[in-house]
Amino acid sequence: MSRLVGKTCLVTGAASGIGRATSFRCAAEGARVLLADCDRGGAAVAAEIGGDARFYPVDVGDEPSVRALFAAIEQEWGELHAVIHAAGILRGAFEPPDALSLATWELVQRVNLTGSFLCAKYATPLLERTQGVLILVGSGAGVRGGSSSVAYGASKGGVHGLGMTLERHLGARGIRVHVVCPGGVDTPMKRQNLIDQARAEGRDPAGAVARARLWPPESIAAVLAFLASDDAAAVIGTIHTR
Repeated sequence: MSRLVGKTCLVTGAASGIGRATSFRCAAEGARVLLADCDRGGAAVAAEIGGDARFYPVDVGDEPSVRALFAAIEQEWGELHAVIHAAGILRGAFEPPDALSLATWELVQRVNLTGSFLCAKYATPLLERTQGVLILVGSGAGVRGGSSSVAYGASKGGVHGLGMTLERHLGARGIRVHVVCPGGVDTPMKRQNLIDQARAEGRDPAGAVARARLWPPESIAAVLAFLASDDAAAVIGTIHTR
């Protein structure tokens, strides 16, 4: 539990779900954890972690916001060893493509796919200095199967493609790149998705969540913290979890 001692790790989407669990796990492994989210509840998470943990409000789909985030990290800390990009949204669930609005489509792509690109873009100079790690949290949706949301599935397929492409570009610069594709994880977003589906189908929402047998986000956080460490130096490519 000390694999990240001396490392500075940025976790986006840190206010809840996988990002929140990962922030705690990285701190437990000895890292200085920087938390970023558009949800200012991330400040409470940073306070609970304590120590050097710091919260930064950011809209990952907005270039000036992401640029400012990495400029602040460089100015205040001077180094960055790992970026775990877990920020993402799900919108348009259970809407057929001919009913899905362009506004919903563009919002999901902006946050999930463009957000991943912007974080990679502005993290690259800092990670190159430390020969660090970029980890994008994708999904089984759009990679191994479909999704309740056309927009979400397409965006996560795009994140996977982005990560595979970045692996070659950034590997030559000493940056290790991974895409982690979780399965059914017990996050607020996943629970709400199951509840919405159950209600739409006239089923019991609580029963639907129980039958899904979701994995705790801490189990995914353990994988992400490992990948951020030097112990994962020999690991390459995409990692799928339950």
